[in-house]
Amino acid sequence: MASKKNSPINLSEFKSIYKKLIKYALNYKSSLFLSIFFMVIYSLTNTGFLALLKQITDNGFDSQNSWLKIALPLSLMGLMFVRAFSAFISGYHIRKTSRGVVADLRLDTFKKYLKLPITFFDNNNAGMLVSKLTYETNQLSTVITRIGITIIRESFTVIALFIYMIYLDWFLTLVFLLMAPVIARYLKKVSPRLRAFGFEVQESMGQMTSAAEEAVSGQRVIKVFGAAKYELKRFAEIVQRNKIMEIRLAKLSLVNSMLIEIIASIALGLIVYYSLGNFSTGEFAAFVGALLMMIKPIKSLTEVNESLQVSIAAAKSIMNVLSETNESDTGRLEIKRATGNIKIQNLSFRYKNDDRLILNNISLEIKKGQKIALVGKSGGGKTTLLNLLPRFYNYIDGDIFLDGENIKNLRLGSLRDQFSLVTQDTILFNDSIKNNICYGSQTKTPSDEELNQILEQSNSKEFVDKLPKGINNIIGDRGVKLSGGQKQRLSIARAISKNAPILLLDEATSALDQESEKLVQLALDNLMKNRTSIVIAHRLSTVINADKIFLIDKGRVAEEGTHDQLIAKKGLYSRMYKKELT
Repeated sequence: MASKKNSPINLSEFKSIYKKLIKYALNYKSSLFLSIFFMVIYSLTNTGFLALLKQITDNGFDSQNSWLKIALPLSLMGLMFVRAFSAFISGYHIRKTSRGVVADLRLDTFKKYLKLPITFFDNNNAGMLVSKLTYETNQLSTVITRIGITIIRESFTVIALFIYMIYLDWFLTLVFLLMAPVIARYLKKVSPRLRAFGFEVQESMGQMTSAAEEAVSGQRVIKVFGAAKYELKRFAEIVQRNKIMEIRLAKLSLVNSMLIEIIASIALGLIVYYSLGNFSTGEFAAFVGALLMMIKPIKSLTEVNESLQVSIAAAKSIMNVLSETNESDTGRLEIKRATGNIKIQNLSFRYKNDDRLILNNISLEIKKGQKIALVGKSGGGKTTLLNLLPRFYNYIDGDIFLDGENIKNLRLGSLRDQFSLVTQDTILFNDSIKNNICYGSQTKTPSDEELNQILEQSNSKEFVDKLPKGINNIIGDRGVKLSGGQKQRLSIARAISKNAPILLLDEATSALDQESEKLVQLALDNLMKNRTSIVIAHRLSTVINADKIFLIDKGRVAEEGTHDQLIAKKGLYSRMYKKELT
């Protein structure tokens, strides 16, 4: 995706993006066609108004016909009513279409996020991705609403007025028409600059969202490290860049408008010169009225270029996400509940665009119900190995078998149903405790009795009962209203709720104080009963009772055995354990 980020939008891309937007708009055919139909009616009322103006000027003022004196005002009133009604219906339905398209794009983009691989989120800033769902999709409302109304309605207005001007005097109209190539050539020259500025505005808005989100979520770190000035400077630079781009866009737009005014003034002078002695009073009023009425739609059509370029940049950004390749799910087999036998054979792994092997020819075997510990220095590959079991990443060489079946042959959903995950960085949602726990059992909501048991098993009951609303208490963004130990116990409760046969624990107690660690460890012991458990341990003292310990060093299994066996070997594990005791 990074490669697509700053590439300019060429004509073929422009057409492709707009075709995709039209497909979304066609989901609302009735509203779209109603809006177009009434835009055409609205445009025709301009010509009708000029025709009536000609009649009023030529025949109305000196007429003694009482019927004509009634008919002309009533006709004008009726025409203005039709114009107002058409504007209302067309405006309402184009906005209805645009909001529908925005809602569909937001939903499709969010669905796409849920289908993309972990590597996509590793390589993209969270704030920028959120900006696509909020700011950028909203920009597309401008594409469909303002641009739709302007291009369709004003284009029909210009065409209708031209036809009427030809009817009044074809020669003078053709002279006026010769000025169109000048405008077209200018717009062709200025459009690439508008596209470039539009893309810069779009990118700066994403960066602004990202910087603001980081500053809001990182307030504790900002305050304790005295980094407020740095964050302000960083945000101010982005705001300044956005301001400069917006001003450049405005300048180009105003130049477009000024050019149209100058051309119109020249045309008006020529018309007045030609009209003297060639037009009747009514014809002159109608022709000049048509020209003056045409200035506004032509200006609008040139000004809309600015909005179009900015919005097309937003559309490209979103379409790039929608065109990303989904997470690979080629497996076809399903298993209801695994027994928990895992075999890893000659497994190697490296991250994309990185020549360094994170895991190098690893082989190990885990039997049903065993508690396995992965230990070693940071960066040795322990977490990577854990992430490969539910296929968060695809490995390059070797195989992983679950109950004798290669995990690549299993559907991702079926494979991941077999795992529960508890990590050091606890992810909780700004929802009730109950909903956070039930997150682990999407197919069946636990009963109140089952929830009570889960709270007891996870050692969460003692603090949940003290909360104002108990299990229905809202815990705040990422569980900010809870302590670290409380959050960790809730994540264990979520894992218990899922009741998966295999448990993955990634340094689940490393960031806790001793008292919290004891409570969490008791909860983990309850969770690990009758389950295959794979534990990444920060403190070796927490895995002494593991059935087997694998020491991972520089991407390889350096040592393996029980705690006593590894101590007896007097190797790297023994030295690490003794160092921990001192």
